[in-house]
Amino acid sequence: MPILSMFYGIVVRMYFFDDKQHHVAHIHAECSGREAVFSIVSGEVLVGDLPSGKARLVQAWIEIHRDELQADWDLAVNGEEVFKHRTAEIGGSMNPHVTSVHPLDDYELEISFENGESRKFDVKPYLGRGIFVRLRDLAVFRGVRVVAGSIEWPGGLDLSYDTLYIEGKPNIAQALDAEQFH
Repeated sequence: MPILSMFYGIVVRMYFFDDKQHHVAHIHAECSGREAVFSIVSGEVLVGDLPSGKARLVQAWIEIHRDELQADWDLAVNGEEVFKHRTAEIGGSMNPHVTSVHPLDDYELEISFENGESRKFDVKPYLGRGIFVRLRDLAVFRGVRVVAGSIEWPGGLDLSYDTLYIEGKPNIAQALDAEQFH
């Protein structure tokens, strides 16, 4: 199931050979544990639901990329590779997405990224800010999980993979191992 794009916490996918149930060209979009299937031709929701603002973003994205999506659909239903849409790129490159997260003592996270790097991220500076005070509860803090290439805690608290990567401190042991090979 190729991921076509990720933007504003929304993951857009297109599955191979997926023309049996809906009988129209479509994409799957998910956000915060909810999923909806959208027609490429009309942008209408065929099944499922997303929060209304997110659904409108997906519909606008479909409008902008309709011709490309139709070409992708034609490839996917024939089992051929589709193109990734670089919607979320800013400044020409994106930071890698999160593949795993493990809460550590003292409100730190051990985060692995899709490029193979591991970083420690200190959440303490966020614990006194807005709704993030909820993370002071260790049970809530330990409930962190990977969602759409980033992380999220119960109640929809999330941090961008950009923030996690840029502010995270590289794993020292991993960095030393990498230096030995250069």
